[in-house]
Amino acid sequence: MADRSLGRSIWNLALALLNATLILAALCLWFAWGALTTAEQVSNQINTAAESVLPMRAEIARLTEEISATRTDLATRANTTPNVDTSALQARIAGAEEQLAELTAAVSKLASDPEVLIDSAVASAFEGLGKEVAEAIKSLRGS
Repeated sequence: MADRSLGRSIWNLALALLNATLILAALCLWFAWGALTTAEQVSNQINTAAESVLPMRAEIARLTEEISATRTDLATRANTTPNVDTSALQARIAGAEEQLAELTAAVSKLASDPEVLIDSAVASAFEGLGKEVAEAIKSLRGS
């Protein structure tokens, strides 16, 4: 039988603790890397969403001014030429203004509460990471 001494047992215990510590450190680094990669993806998604919303705000402002100018021109023509029926054009402009108001409300909601956009992006990005972590832990346990 092999000679067992206290020093040899302590050395083996220290080696096992070091081994376990290194394995845990590697796991933590792997999970941190996955989390940072996911955070980068979320950041890219938010930047993409912001880049698509900002030009829309400028376009909405331009369209609002254009509709206002068209309404003014229409009112001027109706006053100068009393026999012209402008009710159909007025109705079309009113419909366009309603659609523009809905679009403005949607863009304003995103601009005023970006946390909703961030929350949905984070939830969708970390959903996959959570499944991956659960599978890794399950495989480590041998289940």
